[in-house]
Amino acid sequence: MTTSVTEQAPRQAAGDSPQRIQHVWDVLWRHQPSAEKDDALIERERLSPRWARIREELVRVFGRVDGLRTIELGSGRGDLSLLLAQAGAKVTLLDSSERALEQARARFDRLDAAATFVCGDMLGDLAGEHEGFDVSLSSGVIEHFRDDDRNRVLRSHLDVLVPGGLAVVSVPHAHCPPYRLWKLYLEARGWWPYGMEIPYSRGEIVRRSRQVGFDDARATCLGFWQSVSDHWGRSILHRTWDWSQHRSILDGTLGMTLLMFGRRAS
Repeated sequence: MTTSVTEQAPRQAAGDSPQRIQHVWDVLWRHQPSAEKDDALIERERLSPRWARIREELVRVFGRVDGLRTIELGSGRGDLSLLLAQAGAKVTLLDSSERALEQARARFDRLDAAATFVCGDMLGDLAGEHEGFDVSLSSGVIEHFRDDDRNRVLRSHLDVLVPGGLAVVSVPHAHCPPYRLWKLYLEARGWWPYGMEIPYSRGEIVRRSRQVGFDDARATCLGFWQSVSDHWGRSILHRTWDWSQHRSILDGTLGMTLLMFGRRAS
């Protein structure tokens, strides 16, 4: 196993002050889970409807996952990239937090998975230095931007793709009641740890994706019962419910995870 590392000077730009945003994420990445807990988190994602839907779309578009060149923007510890690497993709992780990338390196090394790690800003000139990818993706990132930066971060996903490439963007869904009530509750109690977070509706993410140049931009929702168990069972009631694999007829309209798939024109 070989793990290559590229270092660049990190730079922040978003709807909140750069210093505050960096502080929020440095605090969140302060603690690294144990190997046992990390394995459980990875396995939970591997069995999730989200990963199943992403993998299904990659196979539909490219006919395979093995050998695809992927880049995860705002990667954190790289949950999706780890699964992609284990499926044979050639993965790159880009994040502005060196603490997050340190944890990602440790995780990939522990699991003997190969990756390239880049410390950099997803609002930088990615088209100039990081391009030629079949797939760009992010998870739980672009909801932390506001106004015109919401278009800019989506454009970043487009700029790194080859013609015909696919972007996969996962964000919280604005129309998921358990998630929205949980967020309001934590904010009212002064317990919200994630800084500015503005969830997307299906209409907004598709509209903005088309504005920046994506072809065939479309969105789907997943995980209504997962939101109930994660946001209220585990977080508020401290119950050990895990409904991450439960399907519901409400998923398509009120699910907590909004996935946008967009193609770059050939």
